[in-house]
Amino acid sequence: MKAVVFRGIGNIQLENVPDPKIQKPNDAIVRLTASAICGTDLHMVRGTMAGMKPGTILGHEGLGIVEEVGSAVRNFKL
Repeated sequence: MKAVVFRGIGNIQLENVPDPKIQKPNDAIVRLTASAICGTDLHMVRGTMAGMKPGTILGHEGLGIVEEVGSAVRNFKL
């Protein structure tokens, strides 16, 4: 899949990364159809957010389609 990846302060790249896998029973995999840039993303890229490590996939405000759920997930139909 494609992802925006933090590589260092002021350095983000669009990269091919492995598809996500269900790791815990309450996980869900969502195929994003839209995403937004927010203030938190800008703090990450500018280096004003502590703890950012190269290789971190950015983007936490998205809209998409649930493609897979873990065994403990309820109230979603695929």
